[in-house]
Amino acid sequence: VSGDAENRHGIILAKNEIAKKYGIKTGEAIWQAKQKCPELVTLPPHFELYKRFSNMARRIYSDYTDKIESFGLDEAWLDLTNSPNKNGFEVATEIKERIKRELGITVSIGVSFNKIFAKFGSDYKKPDAVTCITRDNYKNIIWSAPAQDLLYVGRATRKKLNQIGIYTIGDIANSPIELLRKHL
Repeated sequence: VSGDAENRHGIILAKNEIAKKYGIKTGEAIWQAKQKCPELVTLPPHFELYKRFSNMARRIYSDYTDKIESFGLDEAWLDLTNSPNKNGFEVATEIKERIKRELGITVSIGVSFNKIFAKFGSDYKKPDAVTCITRDNYKNIIWSAPAQDLLYVGRATRKKLNQIGIYTIGDIANSPIELLRKHL
Protein backbone atom coordinates (compact mmCIF):
# COMPACT_ATOMS: atom_id res chain seq x y z
CA VAL A 1 0.00 0.00 0.00
CA SER A 2 1.52 3.30 -0.99
CA GLY A 3 0.85 6.94 -1.47
CA ASP A 4 0.51 8.49 -4.89
CA ALA A 5 3.92 9.01 -6.48
CA GLU A 6 2.41 11.38 -9.04
CA ASN A 7 1.22 13.71 -6.26
CA ARG A 8 4.56 13.47 -4.40
CA HIS A 9 3.18 11.17 -1.71
CA GLY A 10 5.23 8.28 -2.97
CA ILE A 11 6.11 6.24 0.09
CA ILE A 12 5.29 2.74 1.21
CA LEU A 13 2.54 2.94 3.83
CA ALA A 14 2.15 -0.78 4.55
CA LYS A 15 3.63 -3.98 3.20
CA ASN A 16 2.77 -7.65 3.12
CA GLU A 17 5.04 -10.59 3.93
CA ILE A 18 6.09 -11.01 0.29
CA ALA A 19 7.30 -7.39 0.09
CA LYS A 20 9.04 -7.80 3.44
CA LYS A 21 11.09 -10.69 2.00
CA TYR A 22 12.47 -8.25 -0.58
CA GLY A 23 13.56 -5.90 2.21
CA ILE A 24 10.89 -3.30 1.50
CA LYS A 25 10.34 -1.01 4.48
CA THR A 26 7.39 1.08 5.56
CA GLY A 27 8.20 4.75 4.99
CA GLU A 28 10.65 4.24 2.13
CA ALA A 29 10.15 5.87 -1.25
CA ILE A 30 8.34 3.83 -3.90
CA TRP A 31 11.30 4.23 -6.27
CA GLN A 32 13.58 2.68 -3.63
CA ALA A 33 11.17 -0.20 -3.08
CA LYS A 34 11.02 -0.81 -6.85
CA GLN A 35 14.80 -1.04 -6.96
CA LYS A 36 14.54 -3.95 -4.54
CA CYS A 37 11.59 -5.51 -6.34
CA PRO A 38 11.01 -4.27 -9.93
CA GLU A 39 7.74 -6.26 -10.13
CA LEU A 40 6.36 -4.47 -7.07
CA VAL A 41 2.60 -3.94 -7.19
CA THR A 42 1.32 -0.96 -5.22
CA LEU A 43 -2.25 -0.28 -4.23
CA PRO A 44 -3.81 2.95 -3.01
CA PRO A 45 -4.76 3.26 0.65
CA HIS A 46 -8.38 2.96 1.76
CA PHE A 47 -8.34 5.12 4.87
CA GLU A 48 -12.02 4.73 5.74
CA LEU A 49 -11.73 0.94 5.62
CA TYR A 50 -8.60 1.00 7.82
CA LYS A 51 -10.33 3.32 10.25
CA ARG A 52 -13.37 1.03 10.40
CA PHE A 53 -11.22 -2.02 11.22
CA SER A 54 -9.18 0.01 13.70
CA ASN A 55 -12.36 1.01 15.53
CA MET A 56 -13.62 -2.57 15.55
CA ALA A 57 -10.32 -3.79 16.99
CA ARG A 58 -10.43 -1.09 19.67
CA ARG A 59 -13.92 -2.26 20.67
CA ILE A 60 -12.46 -5.72 21.20
CA TYR A 61 -9.61 -4.24 23.26
CA SER A 62 -12.11 -2.39 25.43
CA ASP A 63 -13.59 -5.74 26.50
CA TYR A 64 -10.28 -6.37 28.30
CA THR A 65 -9.19 -2.98 29.61
CA ASP A 66 -10.06 0.69 29.61
CA LYS A 67 -6.35 1.56 29.56
CA ILE A 68 -5.76 1.77 25.81
CA GLU A 69 -3.16 4.07 24.27
CA SER A 70 -3.28 4.44 20.49
CA PHE A 71 -0.06 4.34 18.52
CA GLY A 72 -1.05 5.25 15.01
CA LEU A 73 -4.07 3.89 13.23
CA ASP A 74 -3.37 0.19 13.56
CA GLU A 75 -1.46 -0.17 16.81
CA ALA A 76 -2.20 0.34 20.49
CA TRP A 77 -0.77 -0.41 23.88
CA LEU A 78 -3.09 -2.09 26.37
CA ASP A 79 -2.39 -2.17 30.08
CA LEU A 80 -3.43 -5.68 31.11
CA THR A 81 -1.82 -5.52 34.55
CA ASN A 82 -5.10 -6.05 36.37
CA SER A 83 -6.58 -8.76 34.13
CA PRO A 84 -8.53 -11.10 36.40
CA ASN A 85 -7.54 -14.78 36.34
CA LYS A 86 -5.34 -14.49 33.23
CA ASN A 87 -1.79 -13.43 32.49
CA GLY A 88 -0.90 -11.05 29.68
CA PHE A 89 0.05 -13.83 27.27
CA GLU A 90 -3.30 -15.57 27.72
CA VAL A 91 -5.23 -12.31 27.23
CA ALA A 92 -3.16 -11.36 24.18
CA THR A 93 -3.73 -14.79 22.63
CA GLU A 94 -7.48 -14.46 23.24
CA ILE A 95 -7.51 -10.97 21.66
CA LYS A 96 -5.52 -12.22 18.65
CA GLU A 97 -7.94 -15.10 18.11
CA ARG A 98 -11.01 -12.86 18.49
CA ILE A 99 -9.67 -10.40 15.94
CA LYS A 100 -9.00 -13.24 13.50
CA ARG A 101 -12.45 -14.77 14.07
CA GLU A 102 -14.53 -11.58 14.28
CA LEU A 103 -12.68 -9.28 11.86
CA GLY A 104 -11.04 -11.79 9.54
CA ILE A 105 -7.56 -10.30 9.88
CA THR A 106 -4.40 -11.39 11.63
CA VAL A 107 -2.46 -9.41 14.21
CA SER A 108 0.85 -9.84 15.94
CA ILE A 109 1.01 -8.86 19.59
CA GLY A 110 3.90 -8.20 21.93
CA VAL A 111 3.42 -8.69 25.67
CA SER A 112 5.96 -7.16 28.00
CA PHE A 113 6.60 -5.18 31.14
CA ASN A 114 7.11 -1.94 29.19
CA LYS A 115 5.82 -0.38 25.99
CA ILE A 116 9.12 -0.39 24.12
CA PHE A 117 9.57 -4.13 24.54
CA ALA A 118 5.89 -4.80 23.80
CA LYS A 119 6.28 -2.94 20.49
CA PHE A 120 9.44 -4.91 19.74
CA GLY A 121 7.54 -8.12 20.48
CA SER A 122 4.71 -7.19 18.13
CA ASP A 123 7.23 -6.84 15.29
CA TYR A 124 9.31 -9.88 16.29
CA LYS A 125 7.11 -12.59 14.79
CA LYS A 126 4.66 -11.95 11.99
CA PRO A 127 2.09 -12.71 10.93
CA ASP A 128 -0.38 -13.94 13.52
CA ALA A 129 1.78 -14.32 16.62
CA VAL A 130 2.05 -13.43 20.29
CA THR A 131 5.56 -12.81 21.62
CA CYS A 132 6.13 -12.53 25.35
CA ILE A 133 9.20 -10.57 26.45
CA THR A 134 9.79 -10.90 30.17
CA ARG A 135 12.31 -9.63 32.69
CA ASP A 136 13.95 -13.05 32.40
CA ASN A 137 14.22 -13.36 28.60
CA TYR A 138 14.48 -9.82 27.22
CA LYS A 139 18.27 -9.84 26.81
CA ASN A 140 18.17 -13.14 24.91
CA ILE A 141 15.50 -11.85 22.53
CA ILE A 142 16.35 -8.17 22.13
CA TRP A 143 20.05 -7.50 22.79
CA SER A 144 21.38 -8.98 19.53
CA ALA A 145 18.78 -7.25 17.33
CA PRO A 146 19.95 -4.36 15.12
CA ALA A 147 19.76 -0.94 16.77
CA GLN A 148 17.20 0.23 14.19
CA ASP A 149 14.74 -2.41 15.43
CA LEU A 150 14.30 -0.33 18.59
CA LEU A 151 11.34 2.04 18.59
CA TYR A 152 12.35 5.57 17.50
CA VAL A 153 15.76 4.56 16.14
CA GLY A 154 15.40 5.67 12.54
CA ARG A 155 17.91 5.99 9.71
CA ALA A 156 19.62 9.13 11.01
CA THR A 157 19.99 7.78 14.55
CA ARG A 158 21.17 4.40 13.28
CA LYS A 159 23.84 6.14 11.21
CA LYS A 160 25.05 8.17 14.22
CA LEU A 161 25.13 5.05 16.39
CA ASN A 162 27.03 3.07 13.76
CA GLN A 163 29.62 5.85 13.50
CA ILE A 164 30.49 5.31 17.18
CA GLY A 165 30.52 1.52 16.96
CA ILE A 166 26.99 0.83 18.20
CA TYR A 167 25.14 -1.69 16.05
CA THR A 168 22.77 -3.62 18.30
CA ILE A 169 20.18 -2.85 20.94
CA GLY A 170 22.48 -4.48 23.46
CA ASP A 171 25.24 -2.09 22.38
CA ILE A 172 22.90 0.81 23.12
CA ALA A 173 21.95 -0.62 26.51
CA ASN A 174 25.59 -1.14 27.46
CA SER A 175 26.83 2.26 26.27
CA PRO A 176 27.63 5.01 28.72
CA ILE A 177 24.81 7.55 28.90
CA GLU A 178 27.33 10.38 28.38
CA LEU A 179 28.44 8.86 25.05
CA LEU A 180 24.84 8.61 23.84
CA ARG A 181 24.02 12.15 24.94
CA LYS A 182 27.11 13.52 23.21
CA HIS A 183 26.29 11.93 19.87
CA LEU A 184 22.50 12.03 19.94
